[in-house]
Amino acid sequence: MKLVRPDVTRKLEACRERLLQSLDVAHAAYYQAGPFGGPSLYFHLRALEAGKDANLARFAESTYALLAAWGMHRMGRRGSKMREFEDFEASLKPLWSTVLSLQQATPESLSEAGWREVSEVFRGIRCMATGTSLVGNSKVMAHALPNLVAPVDREYTLRFLFGSTNITNSLEQEWEKLQTILRDFFYPILRAKSFKLKAREWQQQRAVFRWDTSPLKIADNLVIGLRKSGRVDETTSDSGRLR
Repeated sequence: MKLVRPDVTRKLEACRERLLQSLDVAHAAYYQAGPFGGPSLYFHLRALEAGKDANLARFAESTYALLAAWGMHRMGRRGSKMREFEDFEASLKPLWSTVLSLQQATPESLSEAGWREVSEVFRGIRCMATGTSLVGNSKVMAHALPNLVAPVDREYTLRFLFGSTNITNSLEQEWEKLQTILRDFFYPILRAKSFKLKAREWQQQRAVFRWDTSPLKIADNLVIGLRKSGRVDETTSDSGRLR
């Protein structure tokens, strides 16, 4: 793995501490803001179910619909655009056996060989017709591998962690950024005792907290909630942005 700059490491550590000190506030803010239901939640649950059932055809269809519901395909000339469904599904087929083997892995058990396999999956997914892969591919992987990958977006994840929504359109650099986000932000949160206790409590109330579908999705919800709560310093500098 490419070494992460010390300033980026410090930045992510500060973000982790801020989140862990605001678990209840962030979680309440996420649900008080009224998270989307309808197709956004429906296809989220169906995609997770299809991945768990190892049903590639159903996973491809559910995830494709999910991406559209989550705003990854904009009508008109401007905005993000997805590839045709046939192209997306075809890109998943050679990766599926690797995906299924990785479903047994956890962040604690993921070896360097396992990281290489996660990288192969990231690099192999073809869901976006526009130049950036990080956001779309991470959302696909978050449903195929919910124990290993959190969904990443510009407005919440990247702005909170790096003070910027910028993404360099390079598959290699985008993978490095995702790996850094997982390894140095999300995974340490999963290991924190305070987070484990709260996540267990919230997951026992799934009828109420319907988006708390995995520990990593809960952590993602908390990032969104923390920003919605207004407790994030909007003047965060861009000095920690990965290049």
